[in-house]
Amino acid sequence: MCRVILFGGTEEGREIAELLADKGVPSLVCVATEYGAAALPKGLKILQKRLERAEMAELMKGVSLCIDATHPYADKASENISAACGDSGTKYVRVLRKSVEYDCESFENAEKAAEYLKNTEGNVFVTTGVKELEKFISIGTERIYARVLPSVESVEKCTALGLAGKHIICMQGPFSEELNRAMMRAVDAAYLVTKESGANGGFKEKLAAAESLGVKTLVIRRPRAENGFTLERVLEMIEEII
Repeated sequence: MCRVILFGGTEEGREIAELLADKGVPSLVCVATEYGAAALPKGLKILQKRLERAEMAELMKGVSLCIDATHPYADKASENISAACGDSGTKYVRVLRKSVEYDCESFENAEKAAEYLKNTEGNVFVTTGVKELEKFISIGTERIYARVLPSVESVEKCTALGLAGKHIICMQGPFSEELNRAMMRAVDAAYLVTKESGANGGFKEKLAAAESLGVKTLVIRRPRAENGFTLERVLEMIEEII
């Protein structure tokens, strides 16, 4: 019987998974993609599947702690995880990624950012992930250069949306300022579209690279304010449980 369920797929999730594995804590790590599963340490039970609330609650039966280390923008997933914990009586702990302050034009969602871009000219370096990419197709595929995870799923989605091969950059971040700068220069970007993914997500490096090149940055704001704990505090909690 596992004592901890971890929903990960992020840098924070990987660090928590490493601690669980090192300490031999009976755990189940849930990730949505094959890529997320590949980044996890050996010695843990891993479930690679997109789960609904009822499926989550079923997995949580008899589990004392559920750690939600999903991405800050995975708001629907976090809602389901929290609700499933309530259904099953499992303690819910949300890992918070610290925000980074910025002074850029920002938008409530990808649709609003795409609407803004319709009235502009120049190439757009989109780093918001393949899930949001469809929202930007209306500005013209010839303007879009998408940086996505290096997975078959990502490439298939990009090509299905009409992006040519040279408009698809498949790499795993986070990226240094120098590498961001080189990519933006290579695609002759006039605009950068990004999420406020925090320090762990390489957000500051993207901002600095764009500013150095005179590229205008458009930020998709986080979907909601959350309550939870820092990664450091969650790691301490696990030590206390042990």
